[in-house]
Order: sequence, then structure tokens, then C-alpha cells
Amino acid sequence: MGKTKFGRFCTRILCAVVLPLGSGCFSEDFGTPVDDGLATGTAGQESTASAGEMSTTDQSTTDQSTTDQSTTDQTSSTSDASTGTAPTGELRAVHAAAGLGPVDIYAVGNPAPLFEAIEYADATTWVEMPVGSWTFEFRPAGAAADSTPVHTSAPVSVEEASRVTAIAAGSIGAQEEASAFRVLAVEEQWGAPLEARARARWVHAGPDAPAFGVDGVEVEGTIERFESTEAEGFGLDSVGGQRLALLEDVQGDPATITSFTMAPVGEGDEVLLIAAGNLNELAREPGGFTVIAVGRDGALGFIRQDPQLFVLHGSRDAASLEACTGDTELAANLSYGEIASARVSPGTYDVSIHSYPSGCGATVFSTNSTGALEAGERYLLLVTGEVSPEDGGEAGIQVTTFDDAYPLDDDQGARLRFVHGASYSQIYVGAVVDGEISAANVLTQPIAWSVESGEVAIPAGSYVVGIADAVGKPSPPYAPIVTVDYEAIGGARQWIIAAGDPSPEETDGGALGFLQLIVVDTTTPLWGVAIVDVDLPTL
Repeated sequence: MGKTKFGRFCTRILCAVVLPLGSGCFSEDFGTPVDDGLATGTAGQESTASAGEMSTTDQSTTDQSTTDQSTTDQTSSTSDASTGTAPTGELRAVHAAAGLGPVDIYAVGNPAPLFEAIEYADATTWVEMPVGSWTFEFRPAGAAADSTPVHTSAPVSVEEASRVTAIAAGSIGAQEEASAFRVLAVEEQWGAPLEARARARWVHAGPDAPAFGVDGVEVEGTIERFESTEAEGFGLDSVGGQRLALLEDVQGDPATITSFTMAPVGEGDEVLLIAAGNLNELAREPGGFTVIAVGRDGALGFIRQDPQLFVLHGSRDAASLEACTGDTELAANLSYGEIASARVSPGTYDVSIHSYPSGCGATVFSTNSTGALEAGERYLLLVTGEVSPEDGGEAGIQVTTFDDAYPLDDDQGARLRFVHGASYSQIYVGAVVDGEISAANVLTQPIAWSVESGEVAIPAGSYVVGIADAVGKPSPPYAPIVTVDYEAIGGARQWIIAAGDPSPEETDGGALGFLQLIVVDTTTPLWGVAIVDVDLPTL
């Protein structure tokens, strides 16, 4: 058996900016305001903090014989001499710390929680707080009030008539201070209302995301981690559909980190756009990088990253290609076996394939629909077929879309889907034992050209995988056309694509046109691609 070759490894990233087909949407999974379990009445009546963190009490008030000194120290407020009431501000909490479960939040010194059972992406209602400096303790929801908190915040200042949003951010288990859990206190001092628009403000709460700039709105410079943009806010289209790209290295040649398409918001609303979650996780994972949108009156939901497309050149006899939607380039100068990434707004697109270079204007090989692309998801766009098909059994170049959607909870074996991208009618795939694929070792039903198999779970280990002709052979055992050594790794999520031509003509490059396998590994946010040479059966 020949040695498996993983040659011409290539991952190329291109991020295209395209006009959205429609408005984005907020996820329905999160983002409902917390209506239950909140403190009732004013926080001054139910919440206290240690005397060492409080502002000085007005002497005229403390001199009165009816004043309870211990209460005065705890509330840290200054009474209004004309009314006898303590000045207050307002405070609410937002849970933007991915990986931290539901929490109860206590003002230090108070045995009752100020906010209860706040889940990730939730925002509480506003509560009144006496003016002063407040320290907060975070405990798992339902934990005893005297249990050790998972975090004690730095002091949060509440001034008279102010509105402060306290955002739980960062990673509770982080070893590095740069990404550690903390509370970001954002005082809301919005600018004047904008006609037919909302105002918005970015807050960078992503523990592993770099500083980023934003393309698509009036935001200058970069937003450092755990910082926010100017208090007055920038204009945001209330109808939705505005595409916001996060850029790294805005001073040099900016690279797109990711992008989001805004959902509609209320005209005149004031919206905090909180970048939260982890870039090193997939967008569809619970802790993946996302935007939590919080309006004046509560959480609006969260906005997942725009769909990510991975365009793979799998046409063996084609030179460099480019893929376009309309006049927008998704991938350019793409050679056989190479992959390029682009993001688009959620929607359905017609993708055309051209020879490179064309600027999306040269002769079109084919145009195919992607089907509906959803936010937070990743898709493989496989360019397959031949430039010059020799007979009716071979197909011309076209692009087929496959949804990633592999389960993420299996780290014991490999999750595989096989794709028939070769110039052949139908194939079987199976494990080869003693030179044949037995009934017990068939992994797929017959796979037609440009179609993927059902998902196969293979325990970790070493295998010989074979491709067999499915035409006129309904019953196993099957003799493989070609075989390949395959090492199944626990947690792997891969497409294995048969490419090339099992019976190449002279115009296909002779033996160079023969079958190869293209392995696309989707396990990480950026996909890896390897071309694997097959072994011919011994005659």
C-alpha cells in the first residue's frame, strides 16, 4: 500500500463585504428581560455596602438624634436637607460572561440578592440605588447568601440621577489578568435623539478578542478589550440590515475579524452592542463570539456572526477560478485544493464561477443557489465538475453548498461525511478488510455526484477506507476502486471529498486526473484542507 500524502496544505482567508439581502435578526434563545427575582422597592431599602466603600454622609443629617448611625454608614448616601430623602441613581446588570452559569448578584453587606438568576445574555430591569460606591458579589444562582462568592467586584460608583449598566465580562477561570472576569461600569449619557434612527455604543467584552475597529458605522480608531466607544453613541439604522465588520489593525492593512448584520431596533432607542463570548469557539457554540444587544428598556437579544462561506476549488482540470455573487468577489485566484473564506449577511445567494481573473465579469461556467444561509453557521461551497467534460456521464463546473452543522459533543470518535465530487456516476464508501468492503463495513448508501453522504461516526483508530463503484452492484461485498489509509481522531469533524476522474482522458492530464481525496477539517474556526493521494488496488 502506498504512503498517504498530505501535500499542498492551504488555508486562505478572504473576507468579502456584500450588501445584505435583508435585515438581521435577534436570536430567540436569549435576550428576554429579567422580570422575576429582582429587588423590589429602591435599592436603598434593600441593599447595603460596607462603610469603607461609602461616600461621606452629610453632617447636618448625621447630627440629627433620630438618625440610625449604622444605617447611615451602610447606605453611603447624602440626604437631601430639603426633603429628607437620599439622592439616588439607577443601576442594572447585564450578564455578558460566556461560560459562567446563572448568577445571583449581591450588594456587599446585604443578605438578600439585588438580582437573582441572571443568565448569559440577560439584562435586568433598572433599580434605584443610593448615591455612593457599591461593591458586588457574584454567587451561582441559588447558592447560600453566606457562601463564598465566585467574584467580588471593584467598587462601582453611582452618582445622583445617573444610569449605570454594570456588565459582567471576561472569563471566570482565566489565568491571565488581561482576560479575567470583571464588572464593566458603563454610565449611560446618550446624545440627543436622531431622526428615524437609534443611537448605539460598542462595548468590547470579549476575553480573547483583540482590539477592533468597526466598519459600517461612525466609530474612529480601535476599541480595546474591556473598553467602550464614546458615551453619546453613534447613529444606527432602526430598520436593520446595517452590516458591521470588526477590523483588526485598522492603522495598517485591516483584516476582517468577523461581521454582524443588525436586526431592527426601536427608532430613538439607545442600544449597547456588547461584543461577548470567545473567538476561539465556533459561532454556533454557546460560548462563541457574539453581540449582545441591550436597549433602553432591556435586552433585545443577541446577534450571531454573519454566515461564513468556505469556497473550495475541487475541479481537477480547472485552472485558477473565482467565485462571485453578483459583482461581489467571494474568492479569487483559487487553485485546485485551495480554500478561501468570506462572510455574507444572512440570506440566499446565487454564486457564479469564473476563470480568474475576471472581476466577476468574464464568461460564467455556472451559477448555482446557495439556499438559505443563517447567522452563526458555516458552509462549504464546493466547486466541482470539469472544464471540458468528455461525455454525458461527466458534468461541467458548478458549485454545491453543504452546511457544517456537525455535532460538537463527540470527542471519542471522528464524525465524517463523504462527498462525491469526482466524474463518476455513483459510489460506495466503506472500510476495507481483506481486500473488500463487506456488508458490515459499508459506511454509506450509494452517493450520487455532487451529493454528500449521511453522517458517519467512526471510533478513533486506524482504517483502510475504500471507494467502490455503486453502479449495478446493489449487494456487497464490493471491490474498492481505490483505497486510502485513514487515521480517525477523536473529536474530528471532516468532509472527505472524492475528486478527480477515475478514468481520465488525455485532456484531463492522463494519470494526473485520477482520483484523489480532499479532506476538509472543520474542527477549528478556520478550516484546514489536505489533499490525500489514493492507493491503487493490487492486480
